[in-house]
Amino acid sequence: MTDEPIPPDVIEVSDEEVDHVEGWKDHTQGIDRVISIALTLDQPRTADHISERAHVSPSTARAHLDRLVDLRVLTAVEQRGTKTYHPDAAYQHFTEISQLVEEHSREEIEEMTIGTKEELERLQEQYECEDPTELRSLATDPDTSAADAKEYFKRASEWDHHLKMCSLAEEALERYAEFSDTAEPTDGSHSVLSA
Repeated sequence: MTDEPIPPDVIEVSDEEVDHVEGWKDHTQGIDRVISIALTLDQPRTADHISERAHVSPSTARAHLDRLVDLRVLTAVEQRGTKTYHPDAAYQHFTEISQLVEEHSREEIEEMTIGTKEELERLQEQYECEDPTELRSLATDPDTSAADAKEYFKRASEWDHHLKMCSLAEEALERYAEFSDTAEPTDGSHSVLSA
């Protein structure tokens, strides 16, 4: 018996999975499938890779992807002579902020900010570090055990996430009136943070 992974073309696909893909293809336009796949990429990918997952031809994917680059939704880079695509960082940042405002009231975002800052303070106190970089340095110290290093790296990633959420919440609060249909007064009269 071998532990080697089974090639994708040998893996059996259930009828339910085939039905899901066929339903997606029947009810979703090619451009929407390309956008759906492209915006969830965690690393740069080629048009061929995206076309396969979006169930469109490579030329169709390339045309849609290049248009999304023109609109600054995606970024294209050359890697080893091949053009790859990934979500544009500025577009994603803007989308995350507008989504935060759309899904939460000003008060909820203020509460998130407080909770996030409390978590950051807890991490600083617990690990006696000022930032996640310092914690990562502890993880790579020759005197740090493997178990501790694993814990430090995990907590440093958590710390990064809290810093990002704090930054997004801060900007969402600053731009709340701009993004929200139900903007509340910005004079602090309804603010949890002003209490």
